[in-house]
Amino acid sequence: MIQVAIFVCVGWLLSVCLHEFGHAIVAYWGGDTSVKDKGYLTLNPIKYTDFNLSLFLPLIFLLLGGIPLPGAAVYIDQRRLRSRWWKSAVSAAGPIASILVAVLLTVIFRFGSPLPLGEYRWIWPALAFLTYLEIYVVILNLLPIPGLDGYGIIDPWLPAEIQERSRKFGQYGIWVLFALLWFVEPFNNLLGGSAFSISQMVGIPSRMVGVGYFLFNEWAKVLLVVAIAIAFVVRQVTQKPHDRQYERGNNNIKRRKYEDAIAAFDQAIRVKSDFHEAWYMRGYALLQLQRDEDAIAAYDKAIEIKSDYWEAWHDRGIVLEVLQRYEDAIASYQKAVEIKPDYHLAWYKIGKILSNLQRYQEAIAAYDKAIEIQPNDAMIWTEKGVDLGYEKEYDAAIAACDRAIKINPRYFLAWYNKAGCYAEQKNVDLAIESLRQAVKIDRVKVKEYADKDTSFDFIRNHPDFRELIGKWK
Repeated sequence: MIQVAIFVCVGWLLSVCLHEFGHAIVAYWGGDTSVKDKGYLTLNPIKYTDFNLSLFLPLIFLLLGGIPLPGAAVYIDQRRLRSRWWKSAVSAAGPIASILVAVLLTVIFRFGSPLPLGEYRWIWPALAFLTYLEIYVVILNLLPIPGLDGYGIIDPWLPAEIQERSRKFGQYGIWVLFALLWFVEPFNNLLGGSAFSISQMVGIPSRMVGVGYFLFNEWAKVLLVVAIAIAFVVRQVTQKPHDRQYERGNNNIKRRKYEDAIAAFDQAIRVKSDFHEAWYMRGYALLQLQRDEDAIAAYDKAIEIKSDYWEAWHDRGIVLEVLQRYEDAIASYQKAVEIKPDYHLAWYKIGKILSNLQRYQEAIAAYDKAIEIQPNDAMIWTEKGVDLGYEKEYDAAIAACDRAIKINPRYFLAWYNKAGCYAEQKNVDLAIESLRQAVKIDRVKVKEYADKDTSFDFIRNHPDFRELIGKWK
């Protein structure tokens, strides 16, 4: 019945919008205000349309005999999120929204299905099937595969090298998922069976789900073709040329094709010369290509158009820091926090520059500013501890490292710097014990750092130290 196919597709479209809105609103709360400029704080499905997820991949699903339901995409600038907690929260927000939709559909079905609706009785199998789909996709989306929300939740907590590898693999994650679904039958059966079991547990009969699937699939192919045609026409009519080029540039950045991204942003700028977001992203692509002076020029143009563009001020600071123009970098970061006072990472970067310039008291003051905004960042507490150590304020340095360890017990730098402070105080037992904890977390890095660290000269020949670190060349 075409009514079932239409009902399921419209219901699915609304749920996808809620899923993506969940990502967007939490990202906005977490610091990525660019989602507002991109138009993601809406339930308009056109704003979430992505050619691959919304059209191409559903067609592949259909050809393989699956369910051709469209997906969507919200592009979050992870660099702007205030902490890894927010990064995890942004990834979790989509599945949580989908779970809430599934709960709502279940309640409607449970209370409504006893009602005889005459010629509209098809609505109950349609609703049962839509509820099953929501449950199935929640399970699917929570798998720890790069590119899916399940992996996005845990990614911020993984070692940096694993995160880097996963980003390179992320664009292929969806194809790995396809391979698992279509060629590994036990995997497919496990997901489908789990969704059926949960559906039955909440009161959705499997038989009703099966009827809904049969009625939906009768018209699914026709609706998919019509939807692709309508989406293509609407996209061509509604999307402005500069927005199209800007989107192409962002997609190329995701694929690390920075030269192609710059070409797309240039096209967008030719159409709309005051397109500050395109100038900003052009600067980001140039930064990745280490074309630093060109990147600064792009950021300056973005700032000229939008003087309170704190993201451009911040990234301009990054480039100036790379060029070792430290005072200019500090001024740029300070401008960013002047515009956005709650952006703690700019204060952290100011602290790092001042520390490298051996202006430790100023660096500590900058770290205190960052901690005032974000008190639960182990990295900042540790860096403050390092500079307190340079100032020979060892007790205060140890206290800062302890605070970092309380936040993240596996942050090896906190244990390592704590060990260095104890070694400077000639407290051998506590230095060895702290170093032992650091070695448990990352022996390779501890050995690399300790080899040149004069803080350990007093205990370097101690048997326990040599046993922990190994004999030196």
